[in-house]
Amino acid sequence: MDKDFNEFWDAYHPNEIRFPRRRAATFRAWNERTSAARRAMLEQVKKEGAPEWKNPYFFVVDFPEPQPEWKTGGETGEDLVQVRYNGAYKICTRATMELYGLEWVRDW
Repeated sequence: MDKDFNEFWDAYHPNEIRFPRRRAATFRAWNERTSAARRAMLEQVKKEGAPEWKNPYFFVVDFPEPQPEWKTGGETGEDLVQVRYNGAYKICTRATMELYGLEWVRDW
């Protein structure tokens, strides 16, 4: 987890003069987020860069929680599973199930 945060922090390039002592607070906020959110934040910052005006702490706190990508069950060549999500049964890839910590029901 520290490795991912360090990679996020380096990719964010925060203005340490404008936002002093933000690393520790941002790290605490980072640790409170789901692994899916942390991965999405890291991917976005690496791909698009970070908004220069935004304090990195608030970027982490305000980042919207990503949602699982659901499948129809007709896809081929993917490792699909049925999971329970908010009381409903859904189909997704095994990787999605693991990323979001979803409850496995059965292989599809």
